[in-house]
Amino acid sequence: MIIVPKKVQRLPDPFIAPVHGKRGPCALCSHYSDLTENHVPPRAVGNATKLVAQSYLTASTSNKDLYFGRHFANGLKFRTICRDCNSKLGGSEDKAIGSMYDRARKLVDSPLILTPTVKVAVKPNLIYRGLLAHLASANDQGYPTDFDDDARKAFHGKTPLRSCPWNLFYWTYLGQSLFVQRRAFLGITSPMRVIPMFILKYYPLGFVFTTLPVFSGLPNMKTYLQPKDDAEVDVPLRLDLVENNPVWPAVPGGNAVIFMGGDSFGLVAGAD
Repeated sequence: MIIVPKKVQRLPDPFIAPVHGKRGPCALCSHYSDLTENHVPPRAVGNATKLVAQSYLTASTSNKDLYFGRHFANGLKFRTICRDCNSKLGGSEDKAIGSMYDRARKLVDSPLILTPTVKVAVKPNLIYRGLLAHLASANDQGYPTDFDDDARKAFHGKTPLRSCPWNLFYWTYLGQSLFVQRRAFLGITSPMRVIPMFILKYYPLGFVFTTLPVFSGLPNMKTYLQPKDDAEVDVPLRLDLVENNPVWPAVPGGNAVIFMGGDSFGLVAGAD
């Protein structure tokens, strides 16, 4: 007798099922209103194709066959911010982020670059504030954090950018999957403590917000902030510190183990 194994019924991935509906508190201004979808990262970097996402917990374990992914028709996006905040974010900040990605891609893809560090012209104020806002909006699980509060104040000019406690480190990311991670934790042994991290990776750049002043020898965008938002400066992009892990919330440099907390959220998205 041949026993045919019973087909397992696949369920929606519970770790990335959205909590918010079409109305709720805006992630960037807290006003209760109709919510709109915000692309994370912005459409300006090419986040506009069909994607299917798995939660970090599903993608990094053996549960891939138990849950089906969350489909996005035209880029990874979250329905968490009001129309006014979405329009504001989609202006100067998204243009500056898109410009940095375009320039970094040309350098990373060029076969003629032989030096370990190259310069990229960016508008650091707009990139810093825009990425704060985007990672704050990547939160349809309904767990606000201190990071979200800091991002709201910085985005609306209630706190000067230099007074925001979060540093923004960046590196060359060669993985082909889009990765978003909110509130992972980095274990530090001397002295013993855990540091929250908010990560965004999309070829060819990876970003991490953390309160650490120095991180793996990576450049810190916050140190390049300017008196005026439209000021453009050259910042370093290290081509010798790269990583391509599409699942683990890795960053270059081999720091202590990164682990998750109860209100952590992460997903990995690839071509549908």
